[in-house]
Amino acid sequence: MGRKIFFWMLLIVYSVVIFTFSSRPEVGVAQFFYGQDKVMHFFAYGVHAFLCMAALSDKILLLKLFHYFLALVFSVSYGIFNEIYQYFIPEREFSLGDILANSLGIITFLALIYIFQNKKLKR
Repeated sequence: MGRKIFFWMLLIVYSVVIFTFSSRPEVGVAQFFYGQDKVMHFFAYGVHAFLCMAALSDKILLLKLFHYFLALVFSVSYGIFNEIYQYFIPEREFSLGDILANSLGIITFLALIYIFQNKKLKR
């Protein structure tokens, strides 16, 4: 039970960190290449989905399709909520591109978890 509580707490803290950065009028991250913002969204929400999976499962090898569905719905909903929230923050804006980057990161990370889980189960 301690492992599950740890991952729930980690997910909550990570969600608060994302929300905090979303609340700042100016993030102030230097742009090193075109599309860097979308790459950051991709990985940030991919990690969010991974933490959702870790929090939802009892054992990492016993992931069920329902866990994937819940992680997908929760992470995508959280990403959409953050984009809507940013609409009301000065110097920030609502972006469908960010929602797409968030969703692609979530789906990619969940697919990778599924692939690695099935490789472990076959061994």
